[in-house]
Amino acid sequence: MLGYWAMKFLSWVMCVSPKFVRTAFADFTGFIAWLVVPKWRKYMAVQNVMDCLGVPEERAVVIVKESVIRFGRMIVEVLRFPLLNKNNFRETITIKGEKYLEAAFSQHKGVIMCTAHYGNWEMLGASVALLGYPILSVARKQNNSGMDKFINEYRELVGQKIAYNHGENSMLAINRILREKNLLGIVYDQDTGADGEPVTFFGKPSIVPPGAALLSRLHGAPIIPFFIHNDADGMLTVNIRAPLYTPKTADRKKDVHGIMEQLIVIAEHEIVQDPAMWFWVHDRWKDGKERYRKFMEGEKA
Repeated sequence: MLGYWAMKFLSWVMCVSPKFVRTAFADFTGFIAWLVVPKWRKYMAVQNVMDCLGVPEERAVVIVKESVIRFGRMIVEVLRFPLLNKNNFRETITIKGEKYLEAAFSQHKGVIMCTAHYGNWEMLGASVALLGYPILSVARKQNNSGMDKFINEYRELVGQKIAYNHGENSMLAINRILREKNLLGIVYDQDTGADGEPVTFFGKPSIVPPGAALLSRLHGAPIIPFFIHNDADGMLTVNIRAPLYTPKTADRKKDVHGIMEQLIVIAEHEIVQDPAMWFWVHDRWKDGKERYRKFMEGEKA
């Protein structure tokens, strides 16, 4: 549990420190994060940026580096969760499109909130909870038990409930939250393997988790895409988009596929707006090590 108490101590420091100290810590943490990213991930990320965005290598390197360094700021923002509450969170977070969430929630069918690993997704879930909506966020269990305890404690601190993305109890909790007409938060941009839905993401064959569309179809719940952006002045902006509705025809596969394709197009649009906000160093297409191996073999030839 050493990791847990270390994070608690850092949280206390970030909560009592002046802005210049927090900024310096964020910059330092981001710099260290960049240093420790393996070479194969850096190469893979740069190649993916070039493939997906059509930018030259020099620009791709800048985007990838910024996408890692920004984690310093993200960590500081999470460490300061104890200071966030319903009365003050709008001092740092601007919310656009709130009317879409209000209208969807008023239908009393539950709402499925969908986002990507884009910007500070932890602050994104927190912002919805601090608006006063009951939300259950689906998350991956951390490998380190201390870190898992810390992040879940801080998620709950701002009003979220958490369910892991696997296990029978998690599925019961996920379905229950929608039956109770509340909000469910899902991240949908990662490869889930054989159980995923095949789509085209930035022109590449990809797999995405179909859970949002399946649950929407089952419960009749609207899907609301929402994303968070860093602002230059230190503020954050949440963009809530118009809802999507999964049809319920005799062709379930077609119903689900159509919605997941729409969600991927929306994610592409957000990423293109501010590419450094996406998590490029994740091996999204599961080919990073192989691409790096071929590159290194070519260099040696």
